[in-house]
Amino acid sequence: MNYLPLWKKTRKYTSQSGKALLIVLLSMAVILTVVLSFASKSITEVSITSYEEDALRAFSAAEAGVEKALLNPIVGPIPTGYPDLPDTSVSYGGEITEPVDSDNRFIYPSSVSSGEVATFWLVAHEDDGSLTCSGGSCFRGPRLKICWETGSPNPRPAIEALVFYDSSTQSISQPTNNYAGVQVWRGAFDRVSRGNGFDTTTTANAGANCTPIDGTVFNNETNIQLNPGNGFPAGCDNNQGCLLLVKVRMYYATNQKVGIWVQPSAGAQLPPQGFQISSTGVAGESTRRVSVFQGYSEPPTLFESAVFSMKDLDKP
Repeated sequence: MNYLPLWKKTRKYTSQSGKALLIVLLSMAVILTVVLSFASKSITEVSITSYEEDALRAFSAAEAGVEKALLNPIVGPIPTGYPDLPDTSVSYGGEITEPVDSDNRFIYPSSVSSGEVATFWLVAHEDDGSLTCSGGSCFRGPRLKICWETGSPNPRPAIEALVFYDSSTQSISQPTNNYAGVQVWRGAFDRVSRGNGFDTTTTANAGANCTPIDGTVFNNETNIQLNPGNGFPAGCDNNQGCLLLVKVRMYYATNQKVGIWVQPSAGAQLPPQGFQISSTGVAGESTRRVSVFQGYSEPPTLFESAVFSMKDLDKP
């Protein structure tokens, strides 16, 4: 019988033991990698979920700040508030300003589509919403321009301009604001001849006064002369409180911007057009900001086409 030397047996068993250890180490490394991967993924998902929750809470807080400001829109800071008291980890704050354009040009903040109206104020407002020309804050001047049509819309838009005026200037009298003398001047303008009866002679490619306004390029402009020759009362163009507001109604096109440029008399600028509300919500490490433009209250469109009387109307 033949026997292997002892040193050969030992060498054989030692070699097998090393392979087993290597397999165990590799298996442990794979398992550890998988465990760490799952743990890392879980931690990341928890972190993302927590951040998303804070972001939603911060956004809701910013909206709460806007709603708080809309209840009493007065120029100045929005006091810090906590929408979920007694929880003070979520808060809001911000500021209310009045957009003022020193160059007497203003773009209506929202796009307008066919049938919709953009309103531009020619008189200022008190904090309670009443009209005022205190401190010479109302526009007076010889003419204004409406700037319209942006991009390459198809069909091309047309506009109707309605200028509200009060030759008695009682609309700005404090504190009652008597609107009994308000009248409306109308004009309709179209670059395209469509048989709609709109004026196609006073519109032309926009010049330096309309292009651009705050980076927005307009294709058309129309001049409105504010004098008796164009249907306005004598002296209205130089009498604070006679010209009240301009409404521009869009026709045919959608998603269009509308701007206004006024040529004022000395010291009579285009007044603020509303409130710019900027609210910031904070929750944890997340911050969200919401900005809203709130225009002043304006007469409903019904008043542009209705007859009102303190007495009975007799049909002839």
